Amino acid sequence: GNTVVLKPAETTPLSALLFADIVRQAELPPGVVNIVTGDGRAGAALVKHDGVDKIAFTGSTEVGKAIQRELAGTGKKLTLELGGKAANIIFDDAALDQAVEGIVNGIYFNQGHVCCAGSRLLVQESIYEATVAKLKRRLETLRLGDPLDKNTDIGAINSKLQLDKITELVESGKAEGAEIFQPACRLPEKGYWFAPTVFTNVAQSYRIAQEEIFGPVLSVLTFRTPEEAVEKANNTPYGLSAGIWTEKGSRILWMADRLRAGVVWANTFNRFDPASPFGGYKESGFGREGGRHGLEPYLRFDNEAFGG
Repeated sequence: GNTVVLKPAETTPLSALLFADIVRQAELPPGVVNIVTGDGRAGAALVKHDGVDKIAFTGSTEVGKAIQRELAGTGKKLTLELGGKAANIIFDDAALDQAVEGIVNGIYFNQGHVCCAGSRLLVQESIYEATVAKLKRRLETLRLGDPLDKNTDIGAINSKLQLDKITELVESGKAEGAEIFQPACRLPEKGYWFAPTVFTNVAQSYRIAQEEIFGPVLSVLTFRTPEEAVEKANNTPYGLSAGIWTEKGSRILWMADRLRAGVVWANTFNRFDPASPFGGYKESGFGREGGRHGLEPYLRFDNEAFGG
């Protein structure tokens, strides 16, 4: 009978409040699910509260580290699902049209506001030009507009603060020498918007290849061998997810065994099963969500829990 206090991000309280109404309709007993809105001060108060036994945080690596420092020595359980800089790796034997659709879904879904977004594209050199050409043509067909319109592909950016961060990182990419492509599209006058963006001629050291942008921005790099692909994919402080596109099952298994990512998709991206654990390595956090692995951190298996 675990009770829950849910604290949504300060810029996204409405979906959590709608969920509260669903909980009410489901007739859960009062006090089982509690929703507290507010900024970081509300979150900090929850983290410090003596009545909380377990913290699960989804958000930035910076805040996750602060929570971990706060909980050190308290005995409270903690799981963190933080940032990501996932690599989508395309081999020359991949079904290219299918792969391009996976690339687009991997980075432009939800305007790139996805922790496991495939924000780095690693393309085998022999198919680089064909892949980039197909990708640019596909971007020309994406529809940008009202997020509540089912025909929209790319909606509004979460906040002015997030738009400023995306803009600053994109400007850094241009300044460092990457080539930018954005399809011709008219941005709505009201709200915060950013056109779908692809960077080519990207070096591993560029900020756009290392830092989480959390927006509709893709960086394209190349590789020659599977070994080089693994090295480049793992060359990031994050380790949340990765994608592999190839017709060879043995190559998929070889790559998946070497990629330092909590989830590795093969010939698809952003597909989930609620029974399967999800989580990351390194600065993408620790612990898992989903399945038994996700439930166990909320449980206690000692004498005290059973009255012994």
